[in-house]
Amino acid sequence: MCLKLNINAEKIVRITVLNLIVVTVLLLTGCAMKFPVPDETNQTILIIPVETRQTLGHFVFTLDVSIKGSSGNEVVQHTVEPNPKMLFSYNTQLKPGKYKITEMNRKAKPGFKLGGKQRPEKVRDNVEFELEKGKITIIDKMILFQQPQSKLVKPPKRGQNQQKMTDAERNLERIKRKKERKADQEAMKKQRVRQVQLVDLDESFKTKILEELKEVENIDQWKLE
Repeated sequence: MCLKLNINAEKIVRITVLNLIVVTVLLLTGCAMKFPVPDETNQTILIIPVETRQTLGHFVFTLDVSIKGSSGNEVVQHTVEPNPKMLFSYNTQLKPGKYKITEMNRKAKPGFKLGGKQRPEKVRDNVEFELEKGKITIIDKMILFQQPQSKLVKPPKRGQNQQKMTDAERNLERIKRKKERKADQEAMKKQRVRQVQLVDLDESFKTKILEELKEVENIDQWKLE
């Protein structure tokens, strides 16, 4: 009886370990970026370099980039989301031809609001590029997302030191933190940090993109110069 139980237990352990290995492999392969193979729907790949300098919490907006073709009045909206882990955003739905970026607009994520009157982000230079069939095109500009620096120290976690406080002390602590947050917000406003900019792409950042592209699945199906 004990022998059978030991054998069954060993089988269960083997099956469990095998399942964990399979799940790990699936997770690792599922996280890898994958480009579509070139076809009639995916004739080109546009790469828009993106740098995200996150110093506060998560960004509460996405950026709608307006891309206009030279052959007509049709404008394609491409959405870029700030993400410190990503070096670029890409689009595979544009046909071969000449294009330019005409406008960029911030859009609040669901459940959030953007303060003040929203105006399109400035696109000072003519950001023009040409897409070719079966080829990856990296534009020579980069979208820079950034946040101001906060000097506010994070409050202790709930329960830390608060159990020793009286109700009056906790109330004074809340009032103090509220004043500190307000002062910190005013200080960050004075930094005049532009949350979105379109800047020149430097060679070192482009090199990082090229290195990351080497790890993308199906990259060998496309021309990359």
